[in-house]
Amino acid sequence: MRVKIESTGGFTGRNAVVALYDTAALPAGRAGRIQEAVDALAAAQGEPEEIGADLPAYRITIDETGEEPRVYEVRGDPAAGVTSVLGALLQGPDST
Repeated sequence: MRVKIESTGGFTGRNAVVALYDTAALPAGRAGRIQEAVDALAAAQGEPEEIGADLPAYRITIDETGEEPRVYEVRGDPAAGVTSVLGALLQGPDST
């Protein structure tokens, strides 16, 4: 599974890749942490998000072999509420 996280919001409005993972290239424990965060992100969809043009926004693209890529949009502080899953993904596979 490949996971790409792009920063798409905030004051500048620029898009930038901030994280890119390929779980096939990671040890099992690290790949498992990324998989858990992706699963939690999918489960959290539909919950309310913060609103505001100046808030940071992230586009998370999940690409699994043989499937259409899934794209999630997350707005707000990556350390708060629903977006805490985003914080885990931004910290990467080495986080606990």
